[in-house]
Amino acid sequence: MDTLALPLNVSWRTALRYLVMIIVAVVMLMPMAWMFISSIRPASSIFQYTSILSWRSIFPEVITLDNYREVFRSDFPRAIYNSLFIGIVTVAAGIFVNSAAGFAFAVFDFPFKRTLFLLVMVTFMVPFESIVIPLYQLIRTLGWVNSYQALIVPAIANGFVIFLFRQFVAALPKELYEAARVDGATWWQIYWRIVLPLSFPTIVTAALMMFILQWESFFWPLVAASGDDYTVVQVALARHTTAEHTAWGRLFGSLSITVLIPMALYLLAQRFYIRTIAGSGLK
Repeated sequence: MDTLALPLNVSWRTALRYLVMIIVAVVMLMPMAWMFISSIRPASSIFQYTSILSWRSIFPEVITLDNYREVFRSDFPRAIYNSLFIGIVTVAAGIFVNSAAGFAFAVFDFPFKRTLFLLVMVTFMVPFESIVIPLYQLIRTLGWVNSYQALIVPAIANGFVIFLFRQFVAALPKELYEAARVDGATWWQIYWRIVLPLSFPTIVTAALMMFILQWESFFWPLVAASGDDYTVVQVALARHTTAEHTAWGRLFGSLSITVLIPMALYLLAQRFYIRTIAGSGLK
């Protein structure tokens, strides 16, 4: 009986664990699902069936795309373009700068190396709001207020991304560098042809992180580039709400688009998370 009870016990625990995970997933996804469903309801009926829970609270009686039509007639497409452009340029420049800095911290010995790395660590521990005023003064001195430079350049160097690259490169065997140096490779060739290809999973992780940080940025774009030509998605979302009125239909439509873009990027790139050094070609 004991030998038969053990598999049943394990199966019961596994089923219970999956049941709990499904319940937690449903509870977490319900608000997002309701947002998507509300975006295809007529604006006048979004909150009509929220006081009493019924099938109408979840399934709309009338499906319409009017909310999305209004969104695309507004300045929201321009905000999407701005955020995509800012995010892509920031990622392209940031991967190069941060990976090179991480490589230097991991491989080379130079004066004040530990002190400089400590300062890098401090940069992502300090709240961004504490440096907004001096950063804005610097941007204004350079004449970058209301420009793409104001939104891109301060976000290129990222202390946490430098830390990720430094930890990855430090874990690579030193024999790689020694063999490459014996074959006559320069440090630039080692960085470009060996380290970067091997660090592809780190690059994907860092790229997603930097892109999402730019995609979700609100406070700094509102301060440094408040002009209509440089509006980003988070600022455009906030404009759906005023002290007197909230355009819920357009807000839920805009939110649905805003959520889908980074979600699609994550789903496309998540398979690279499991890449290891061996899988990247080290062996």
